[in-house]
Amino acid sequence: MQVAFVCTGALKTINIREETEKLNIWVAYFNLENEYGNPPEEAVQKIFQRALQYCDPKKVHLALLGMYERTEQPKFADDLLNKMIRKFKHSCKVWLRRIQWLLNQNRDDVQSVVKRAVLCLPQHKHIKFLSQTAILEFKCGVPDRGRSMFEGMLREYPKRTDLWSVYLDQEIRLGDVDLIRALFERAISLSLPPKKMKFLFKKYLEYEKSVGDEERIESVKTKAMEYVESALA
Repeated sequence: MQVAFVCTGALKTINIREETEKLNIWVAYFNLENEYGNPPEEAVQKIFQRALQYCDPKKVHLALLGMYERTEQPKFADDLLNKMIRKFKHSCKVWLRRIQWLLNQNRDDVQSVVKRAVLCLPQHKHIKFLSQTAILEFKCGVPDRGRSMFEGMLREYPKRTDLWSVYLDQEIRLGDVDLIRALFERAISLSLPPKKMKFLFKKYLEYEKSVGDEERIESVKTKAMEYVESALA
């Protein structure tokens, strides 16, 4: 097949250090065999095994997963993801792809996979994983589960303004004004360093400028001034 020869030739001419370009050629090869291979899955697997010898294995797996998702092959995608979470069990990205897949497929085993991931991932990746999972719940799962996850993290790390910020962003995207304001009020009632409080007040003010009236805006400004005065007292 002429296109296959082109792919093979391209792989030979690309500098070995040009990882992204080389991976892109393998992805093109995946697509080619998926379209014209006989049978396609067997042909794709042969190319996949070859690609693993030349490129970063995790990137190759993710690339193949992307092709399965784009071409709507759920069985192959599901099988591959199960292999990936065993092979790359310390990878936050791989577990998140598994979670996203389950949510998109409306599967009910998300929580059990989250628990498995926390057991497998290094401690320093837990907050990143849990916060990103909570965001996925807000976007394509069950928002209440996302809220529960953020609330759990904030009980443990109440001074993490990055968590407050992404939590607020998700609620702002959904648009329940009363809930959003209540969350902002909780955030600005914390005893945090001035720099972090300034960040929260600024975010609150920007929000009210986008949805509120002058009275609401002035209320936030007043609370910010009261905080400054109490901090200086």
